[in-house]
Amino acid sequence: MEWLAHDEVEPAALPDWAQRDAAAMDGRPFKVRVFAEGVVLRRGRKASAVRWEEILVPIALTDPGRLLLAAPRRPPRPPWFELAGADVDEIQKVVRTRLDAIEHRGYRDRRRRRDPLPPDEVLTQVLARRELPGAVEIPAATPSVMRSSLIGAAVGAAALGLYGLAFGPVGLLVAGGVGALGGGGVVGGVELLRKKTTGRVLVLTPDAFVGGLDGQSVRAVDWSRVSRFTEGFTDHGAPALEVFGVDSTRLARTEARFFGASLDVIVAVAEAYRRRATEGAV
Repeated sequence: MEWLAHDEVEPAALPDWAQRDAAAMDGRPFKVRVFAEGVVLRRGRKASAVRWEEILVPIALTDPGRLLLAAPRRPPRPPWFELAGADVDEIQKVVRTRLDAIEHRGYRDRRRRRDPLPPDEVLTQVLARRELPGAVEIPAATPSVMRSSLIGAAVGAAALGLYGLAFGPVGLLVAGGVGALGGGGVVGGVELLRKKTTGRVLVLTPDAFVGGLDGQSVRAVDWSRVSRFTEGFTDHGAPALEVFGVDSTRLARTEARFFGASLDVIVAVAEAYRRRATEGAV
């Protein structure tokens, strides 16, 4: 899995297929054009080209006339495009039809010719904020993110897989102990790193997910050890994202209040990313 190659670029920099003429649909704030190869979303003077196989999942929100198209966008961009507008229902219908056709053909991403990173190296890279191609991040909740992203969501699509990393409040990274868990490490103690960059709640990489367990630890776990992402609750009854292993062990749990998006959306994107990663799409 790789980042989108043409995301928020000048229209002239789009691939040839994305520069052809096509009727524009209203997907505010985007003008959406559909092609055989994929979809082009233009906002102002910038445009993004997304091939059909690069769309992780379409997510219909309970807020009428809103749609998220999840895709592996390079951080700090969120791993989705949020659409509204008069044609959003038609856009959703077209996207679902194309994705169903791909699934029917048994499409799988081409496997990358590289050695996978071990979980402890993934953890090191994530904590150091080094780039991991194909990794996606969901930012921590902030007043601006809350206004734009904390919307009641109902998942209207098949779930996709994600990678998770639990961070504390905005600008703080809560990390703790490294030990072996499915090849992943856990670091002892709690470290608070104040950052000027955006706080992150989930980080999903092509080789492992990185997640925290009730704010006490952060670990990297190979995808082969992960069974599912799901909605759950903390011991105090607060809504939370939970991650379980193939042996039903809880690998990670993060309160919903830390996320910059609805918990339904987080679960859908994370589960979709997991499925893509474990189907050989790395």
